[in-house]
Amino acid sequence: MADFRSFTIAASVTAIVLGAGMGAALGALSGPQPPLIVSQKMPMGAPSRPAARAGSMGAATMARGGMGMGGTGKPVTGNGALTGPGVQRLRSMPTGTVRVWRDMQGMLQIQLDLYGLTPGSSHSVSIDGPHGSAAAPEVRFPAFGADGTGRANATLTALNNVAALQDGSRVSFRLGSSAAGSAAADPVAAELIAQSAVLPARPDGGVSAVIPRSYGPAGNYQGRLHGWAKIAYNAGARTLSVTVTAFGLPPGAHAAHLHLGSCQDQGGVKYMLMDFVAGASGDIASQTRTVTGVTAPPPAGWYLNLHLGASDAILAHGMPTLSFRPELCANITSIQTAGHR
Repeated sequence: MADFRSFTIAASVTAIVLGAGMGAALGALSGPQPPLIVSQKMPMGAPSRPAARAGSMGAATMARGGMGMGGTGKPVTGNGALTGPGVQRLRSMPTGTVRVWRDMQGMLQIQLDLYGLTPGSSHSVSIDGPHGSAAAPEVRFPAFGADGTGRANATLTALNNVAALQDGSRVSFRLGSSAAGSAAADPVAAELIAQSAVLPARPDGGVSAVIPRSYGPAGNYQGRLHGWAKIAYNAGARTLSVTVTAFGLPPGAHAAHLHLGSCQDQGGVKYMLMDFVAGASGDIASQTRTVTGVTAPPPAGWYLNLHLGASDAILAHGMPTLSFRPELCANITSIQTAGHR
């Protein structure tokens, strides 16, 4: 894990800063405190938040896996999609690429290049057949870790061997990691967060895109993670508003922040937002959060992150929990502006 320090900023909201050895800050900036949010639009009848995913990022054990069914997974067009100036596309996280081949000794190897992970986190990875699970994968690999910006680049050699992969096998990435041979005890750490495309029976080193996955607290697949965010700045009122429409999230509250950096290289928090709330179907329907006292938004190099869990669940003792996982992210490239200074 990274060297984290904890701070309490604004209205007793805890944030973190990665140690210098881990690179960019993920918590509060060392400068002035971020402004508080004073207005928000909440959906009527919003569900209570799911049980917090508060397990450790380290040697958590795994019990559940495999790609679930269910969820809407519906594409959004027309009135469902935000449009106009200041609209950014929310991309599902983590993402990247993975390659699979055999080394000179005939052992399977994978090379992964991912971004959008929790900075400093550790993850189990395996190859799973159609009926595989986290506790009994088809091919096991050592766990890997993300750096201080949420990136991971590693080449791993299998811990067991198979002559040929099953039809429908994929590389699977888990929310947490487990000690080899440990008893299955933490189904949350076993949650599937991303997979490759279907692999050939005898992998030849072809590159596969990594496809993020989203599950609800009961283990039900929530469908494709996607959405839009609209960023609007009123110079006269000195307010910065963020409106989100998103799909495929677990029901309940989701922490959200505007950061310096990018989805590819995560950085420190610039503005803290009140949690967005997904309904029972996993949708966030045009909810707005407003930050006050904004003299001028950053001219470039900032992004929006929505996390797996609520603000009160993403940290424990100043360290990221499993709930910290970034699920949706947008690099901010345009802003809708209004008002006069």
